[in-house]
Amino acid sequence: MADVLAEDIVFEMPFLTLPGLPNRVEGKGTVVEFLEQFLGKEHGMFAGWDLHNIRIYPGGEPDLVFAELDGQGVVVKSGYQYRQKYIILFRVSDGRISHWREYNNPIPLQEAIASTQTGQVQSAQSRG
Repeated sequence: MADVLAEDIVFEMPFLTLPGLPNRVEGKGTVVEFLEQFLGKEHGMFAGWDLHNIRIYPGGEPDLVFAELDGQGVVVKSGYQYRQKYIILFRVSDGRISHWREYNNPIPLQEAIASTQTGQVQSAQSRG
């Protein structure tokens, strides 16, 4: 994925308010490191990561694209079944993603992170 990111990319998750995790990250290297925390094959938080039901929409400007997609994975340390729906704004410059703004429900991510400390594998969504 790093191949499609611009050197000066800005990655944002405006509704993310988790201690120790920024909701804005700038620069390709920093964004890749941030994403590796979650999706890295060797040391990432999730295993079996899958994105599906991907829908792409033009954003009304030549460099703007919106995407809706579903993601799921298993938290390596706890077995927590993480499921999420995303809406993502991508701005593209010179064929690379220069701005990535991701909207999702922060509760499943909070539960996934908490499960690494508590060992809890059942989410509020699956209990409800």
